[in-house]
Amino acid sequence: MKSKVVYILIIFAFFLSACSQTIVQATLTVTVTPTLTPSATTAPTLTPTPIISGYLDGDKDGLSDDKEIKIGTDPEKIDTDGDEITDYDEVTKYYLNPLLADSDKDGVLDTDQNERREFSHTLKAVIKLRPPFDTNSMNDHFQDITVIEETPTSLTFEVVFYPNARHIVEEIPFEETSEWYEGLNNFLASDALMNFDKEMSSETIKLFTSGEKLTDLKVVKNMYNWEERNVEAMPETSNRSAPYPEPFLDFYVTKDDEIVFPKKSMIFSKYSSDMGVDYSIAWERDWQMTHLILGKEMFENHTHGSCGSTANFHSTILRSLGIPTRIIQTIPILDTSKARQMNLLDSLSAGTKSKLISNIGYNHFLVEAFIGNRWIRINNSSFEDHIEMGGVFIKIIAFDSWKEIDFANSWGRSGRPYSLVEIEEQKPIHEPIIYDFSK
Repeated sequence: MKSKVVYILIIFAFFLSACSQTIVQATLTVTVTPTLTPSATTAPTLTPTPIISGYLDGDKDGLSDDKEIKIGTDPEKIDTDGDEITDYDEVTKYYLNPLLADSDKDGVLDTDQNERREFSHTLKAVIKLRPPFDTNSMNDHFQDITVIEETPTSLTFEVVFYPNARHIVEEIPFEETSEWYEGLNNFLASDALMNFDKEMSSETIKLFTSGEKLTDLKVVKNMYNWEERNVEAMPETSNRSAPYPEPFLDFYVTKDDEIVFPKKSMIFSKYSSDMGVDYSIAWERDWQMTHLILGKEMFENHTHGSCGSTANFHSTILRSLGIPTRIIQTIPILDTSKARQMNLLDSLSAGTKSKLISNIGYNHFLVEAFIGNRWIRINNSSFEDHIEMGGVFIKIIAFDSWKEIDFANSWGRSGRPYSLVEIEEQKPIHEPIIYDFSK
């Protein structure tokens, strides 16, 4: 009996979407100045800055006008030095000089990928992946992607991961956000799973704003506070040692909004009796629909399930408030069940290897919300303005509707759908150029 249970749990783990992500945050002692003199070797956390009504960002690059004036960049230009890297990314991702197209003055422009790595700690890896994936949405604030080979059945790509990248989460008055949402209508729409309606919108706006003048970030934080007090994770989703369903890997949505569960379930199986625990209700489709899958029903029942369920829950609520969202799927940097891939980590520094091994999980759904004129990751219990080395989760796709993707029919093969081919680590060659925006 014991060996049977172990076998089942191993099979189940191949497809389990881990929905807790431990972030290891180093304690930093940093002295910085608002000049262009490098002043630290590790990037400090850039904390959210409260903004009053009248927030200005003339070029809408994510750096407010007052911050640009402080560091000497042009508030009307997204890229002051013309090196094809935005001022925002130079200041918060690469830690380059936003006033020089060649930050280290070596004759090679910062546009070159190797140059962009010289002022920040990076990991470069080659990964092979099965679909679904979207190369157009894989480049983001924490990673740069280069496609090596793409076929209908696989993608081999190089990713440069920037663990010290930080977002500046500006707080725009909630009543004034609509002017920043041009072209984002798809990310505000209701659909078969994010199925909010006018009644739900009226309720959430009343619940999370209380008629007060708040910033968009404060509204998101109010949602989290309400969730912590009122919402129950179902069933046993907070217990990593217990089996729980992740239906969002087990069905797909047609263009006609029909939710289809394949005849052969990828995730679910009747093994609860072998575990000595009765989870029978968790496998009932009607119960799953109202407690784990449909956004409005989860909101009304004050429940959600694992990470796909949680992402749909958060996205439904935020869209009902009028905050654009998209769902993203991420993967860890390697398959820990494969010895060959684990051996590749031996080339890394001891500290980096230790952090990776202690925090590597499985694939993970989460939300990106458009807050402060920027896409910010919204995870299980908080927004994320940074991702430390111990939380290397590679974004492989972002989508505005579940009907655009199908994990059930493509990830249901044996083994995990991702594998690490090679990896290397590079410490900063030059001291990062860092600004203190907290003053």
